[in-house]
Amino acid sequence: MQEAEPISARDRKAAQTLLSALTPISELRERPIPMPFAVVFLSVVLNEGQPVGWYAKHLNMTRFATFKYVQSIGERGRHNAAGLGLVTIKPRNRVKTAVVVTDKGRVVAAQVFAKLRGTHAHKKID
Repeated sequence: MQEAEPISARDRKAAQTLLSALTPISELRERPIPMPFAVVFLSVVLNEGQPVGWYAKHLNMTRFATFKYVQSIGERGRHNAAGLGLVTIKPRNRVKTAVVVTDKGRVVAAQVFAKLRGTHAHKKID
């Protein structure tokens, strides 16, 4: 087996930046936020207005799992617990729906992107 090269200082800095950028999401509740919540949230931020099935396909997840994650980062989590309030599902027409980012979600996204850029977003999350 080939010996792995040590992780470079540049790669360590990139990993630190990524972890720092995820802090606004992880601080939304006392318990840790599962990584799929963050992945689905960022996907909605980048491609807002798509139906749940679209995100499932593009994230290579089942539609059921994606819907559960959208619910949890949305209005309600498992067992009818309060969700994170970052997204909401809006009807587009009689059959289709669209997942959109809430005002709270926009604040969190701005904080994430500011940390990635090395700047600071100053809006407070309710």
